[in-house]
Amino acid sequence: MKKNKLEWVIFGASVLLILGLIGYLGVKAFHYQHTPPDLRVEVLAETDKLNRNVYRLELVNLGEQTAENVSVEITLQQQGKEVDKAEALFPLAPKESMQQAWVTFRTPPQEGQKLKVQILGYNKP
Repeated sequence: MKKNKLEWVIFGASVLLILGLIGYLGVKAFHYQHTPPDLRVEVLAETDKLNRNVYRLELVNLGEQTAENVSVEITLQQQGKEVDKAEALFPLAPKESMQQAWVTFRTPPQEGQKLKVQILGYNKP
């Protein structure tokens, strides 16, 4: 039984697709680095209608592993003294992802306020 051209084209495309997939998985397996979560936090000031002291937190995980229950502490300082403190909890930070949270301080926004951010800890799932 002789195969027609369409069958040969589909067979060739299937073989190329399978070989490409095997090659891709091989490269990923060879270059995989079992690195722990690499967590970074960026703080951005937000404004709202009530003129509260609100900040958006962006947690970025640049590592190859997932982190869960990431606890972040944000300290508001005025003239070098701690004025207020807030904490944010991120339930899950998958690898190579960005998560967002918002914190509000009781102290109204003023000139010269500075923020100190510290990741308190996380769990590995």
